[in-house]
Amino acid sequence: MNNQSISGWKIAGTIAVIIAIVCASFSFYTQDAGEVVVLRNVGGDLAGYTEEAGFHYKAPWQKAIRYDVRNNLVNLYRNAEYSYDGGAAEGACVTVNDKGGASADIDLQVVYSLDADAAMQLYIDYGTQKHFTETVIQNDVRATAREVAGKYDTMTMLTNRGEFTKGLRDALAEKWQKLGLSVEQVSVQDVRYPETITKKYAEAQAAEVAKAQALNEQETAKVKAETKRIEAEGEAAANRVLSDSLTPEVVQQHYIDALVTIGENGNLVVVPEGSQPIVQTTSKQKGE
Repeated sequence: MNNQSISGWKIAGTIAVIIAIVCASFSFYTQDAGEVVVLRNVGGDLAGYTEEAGFHYKAPWQKAIRYDVRNNLVNLYRNAEYSYDGGAAEGACVTVNDKGGASADIDLQVVYSLDADAAMQLYIDYGTQKHFTETVIQNDVRATAREVAGKYDTMTMLTNRGEFTKGLRDALAEKWQKLGLSVEQVSVQDVRYPETITKKYAEAQAAEVAKAQALNEQETAKVKAETKRIEAEGEAAANRVLSDSLTPEVVQQHYIDALVTIGENGNLVVVPEGSQPIVQTTSKQKGE
């Protein structure tokens, strides 16, 4: 074998090694905890998915498409800029109309997670997770918030935010169940009505406070009046008992007892007929 043939074999061997290295680099992928990887063939059909963390093998012509199955946050507040990162989204607040037609801006957060078994179907229906988050997750949160807010009046939205929050969470959980999504938490951070509405609400609150105070004062007055009535009835009853007990015989006996007591002290008691008794006291002499 001449030198030219040997050189040709070396070049071919080098190319084969390079090709093998390139193929190997495209045949293995790493997967983080909290991820699910969907494998897509060149023709567009899917070859399955993996959900275990670590190193995995795939055919060189297959593409690994990642979905995040950790808890993802949708945060909608004030005039925030729109941004998307996997299953997470951020954007402006939600404007809703309540049951009475009053408009309000709501800041809210929704935390949700994705079932790994649902990743393949989501890719078939929506493509990448970012596209799914942008076109489905965020829109569902906004639409459901508006729908639920229409069931509550202004006073409930202002004073019982927990009721609206629970209604929103239940509605999202029902809507997302068929997509393989679980609602972990819903938090309504703020509900902002126009100043004209909040001013009326403040006036209504002040009126309620004044009404409660007046009712308390009325109750206090009723209690005092009832106490006086009970005391007066008790005193009247006592007087009736005393009056009923003072018969002429009892009065005469008290009169005699008083005269006896006076006489026991050495006093002279003179009682002319039909007159008041005259009492003369005896004075003691010096030295006695």
